Amino acid sequence: MNEGLVERREAPTFRIDVVLECHYRVLVGGFRTPVWSLAELIVRGETETKVDRPERTVIATSDDSERYLWTGLHLSFYRDGGQSYWHTMVGQQQELFVVCQDSEDERGTMPILVTADYDEAMAYHEADDTVLTAPMPELIYQTLERFVLENYTPEEKKRRKRKDWHNKEGADEPFAKRPRQ
Repeated sequence: MNEGLVERREAPTFRIDVVLECHYRVLVGGFRTPVWSLAELIVRGETETKVDRPERTVIATSDDSERYLWTGLHLSFYRDGGQSYWHTMVGQQQELFVVCQDSEDERGTMPILVTADYDEAMAYHEADDTVLTAPMPELIYQTLERFVLENYTPEEKKRRKRKDWHNKEGADEPFAKRPRQ
């Protein structure tokens, strides 16, 4: 591909706010356990500055639930995520993934990452972090689509050439059937 034909731009970084909701489920014996869900994902626009740690604001409380607004999160696209982004876009549901970890202080579950990269989200999930999903907003979808078209070309599927597993003698194969002598 001729590099001069396509204008390559750095991918924008979006400021994202996340509203997490915590419902308390009462277990046998009266113990309460938190169940977290993603109530809302708010796109604040493009930015070039990043915050080191997200900030939390309590926005609603009741006897059995709480809502928290987390600000200072970002969504960035990276060239090495092209294949995962492409699969996200052509799948049945275009989603963003919010990765959360239990905080060491008493702030509960804290979002640490917003990504469109399914593989990255599943790596966190396999490490026992909480991964919540939200439908991808139209602005993010359009930007991601442009980014993928400019920076990623799917590899053609290549058919594997079959090996000749059966040679005439059968001597090279450890489990080849040989006539009895």
